Amino acid sequence: MALVPAVATQVSENVMHYKDGTGVSDNDIVVQTGDVSRYNQFLLSSTAGALDVDVSLNGTDYTTAPLSLTDLGATTSDPVIVTAANRMYGFVGSFALIRVRQNGATAATKVNLRCTSVQGN
Repeated sequence: MALVPAVATQVSENVMHYKDGTGVSDNDIVVQTGDVSRYNQFLLSSTAGALDVDVSLNGTDYTTAPLSLTDLGATTSDPVIVTAANRMYGFVGSFALIRVRQNGATAATKVNLRCTSVQGN
């Protein structure tokens, strides 16, 4: 298997979808967004492997610790910083760039990041 970065698709004026990223090794970048400053809500999933999310506010420098995510399938609201396969995660914010990295040796597959813009937030 080879590293395959996610492909961006503009779904509508307010939705960008980065889909089907695949990793091989720990810290492989499976999603690297372009400018996402127009979006403020994000959903993330994969069918295998674990993921970390790093964000940039200025378009150059990324966080050195993964972003906390909400596990949308959990019964508690405890944030997580590493995802599990076949679950849906969400996060909100105003970022310039987002990158999603594989966490660990298990290949991350079918990594999907959906960026949406909700007015009034």
